[in-house]
Amino acid sequence: MADDALQSLQRAVWKARLPLQIRLAASECRTFDGADPYLGFRKPAKSRSEAKISLPRLSYLPLLLPRLHAFFSSSLIAEPDSISPYAGFFTYDDVPLKWHLPLGLLYDVYIASTQDARHDHLTPAPLPFKLTVHFTPDDEKPVLPEATPVVLHDAFINSVKEADFLRSGTAKPIMTLSAQESKALWTSTQENDLPTFSKIHSSLVPPPGQMRHIPLRLYLPSAPDQDPGKAQIKVLQSHVSPTIAGANQGATPATSRGGTAGQSQTLGTALHQLAPSLFPSRRTPILATPLLHGAPVPMSAALEELVRWGCYADGWVSVVIAMRT
Repeated sequence: MADDALQSLQRAVWKARLPLQIRLAASECRTFDGADPYLGFRKPAKSRSEAKISLPRLSYLPLLLPRLHAFFSSSLIAEPDSISPYAGFFTYDDVPLKWHLPLGLLYDVYIASTQDARHDHLTPAPLPFKLTVHFTPDDEKPVLPEATPVVLHDAFINSVKEADFLRSGTAKPIMTLSAQESKALWTSTQENDLPTFSKIHSSLVPPPGQMRHIPLRLYLPSAPDQDPGKAQIKVLQSHVSPTIAGANQGATPATSRGGTAGQSQTLGTALHQLAPSLFPSRRTPILATPLLHGAPVPMSAALEELVRWGCYADGWVSVVIAMRT
């Protein structure tokens, strides 16, 4: 694929946003019928119950906590000043959400992957993304660490380091960034600043032919009879080379290290390798469909191109698997 088309794809990924409808947990609300919801549509606000803001797919939910705390402060049973905004956490359908995952990935795991994936185009997923915010601990749910700005930054950078190590076989590229560049990588993600992000990200990705492994994670569907309150995100991760040996060649040290021998690893060949029961074919999605940033991804997509142009801001190609039911 030409660089112009790939850059256009990257711009589309960064422009994508999700509207949100966030309600305060009923158990924390002082009014019987609940507080007005915090909505995330890109329309002018007509009333306090229609506070309008959408969030980029690549962003993180904890960034909303201060404004949510302020919005719901008059509705909280507890004294607002006694509760840190960063003690807040989110649930979907009573399932606590992992705050260190990007918003778009969470939506794809819990919403998009449940839509009809039998065809090349998914059935439109429902919007807005309806969430509940909690500011007091729930004894029946695991206690989550407070997502303070420092904690969220560190979680993001640690994920970047993991991806960097897989790509290069060392964390040297990310470790040699200046403090200003490291800060800019996170700030550009918060501010949805693609030009700044792209300049730093491109310096971390090895040149063509020198990538060691693909930072690829598969997010698999849960069992249909699983208790929603105990739902867990199933993640599959393994060392995936950017190239595969030719049909008549065995694996060589060069290919296992991600060398230039062999042909480009596609998403289809990697899925067949990692989850053969779901992807018996390398070319056609028969039982399941891979989703990236909310859209079906061609099985023929080259993984190295996805790493360069289609990854999340932390450098990971996070693919959600939707069953073709």
